[in-house]
Amino acid sequence: MNIDKGMGRFEKFNYTISIWLERVAIIGVLAIIISTVIDVVGRKVFNWPLPGNTEIVSLVQVIAVAGALAITKIDGRHVRIELIDKLRQPALGIVHALVALVGLALFILLTWKSFSYAEALRNHHEITATIKIPIYPFAIWLFVCCIPVVLILIKEFITSLLETRKR
Repeated sequence: MNIDKGMGRFEKFNYTISIWLERVAIIGVLAIIISTVIDVVGRKVFNWPLPGNTEIVSLVQVIAVAGALAITKIDGRHVRIELIDKLRQPALGIVHALVALVGLALFILLTWKSFSYAEALRNHHEITATIKIPIYPFAIWLFVCCIPVVLILIKEFITSLLETRKR
């Protein structure tokens, strides 16, 4: 029972963080829409496009996509092969544990590499070409957004192993 109670708290904590990251992602999508509208109206009506709009949209896409990673995983909106779900226990639990373990390894690698990439960008003072926005905060954002996904995959791995043990 203590494991279930601890997992429930862990899941609730991670869900709360994921919701806040999703809210920032929604703001990012709205920023993309607003900058595109300003660019199109400026270009067509005033013959003055928004300077650096391509850079703005590209950078804000990082905010939108990365912020939605964790909540998308929680809600089950990622691609999943249902053919495997027809297996019986304990084989199903073992397959789910292996899938969670592979995903965990990949997201740990992504988390680590995004942090080291952000450090490299910061050390080299990398900025965008047109409007001179520093790039490293967006790599840090990716790093931050990967942490809840790592936690979700740890929980999925543990849950799969416990399900295999129960049956």
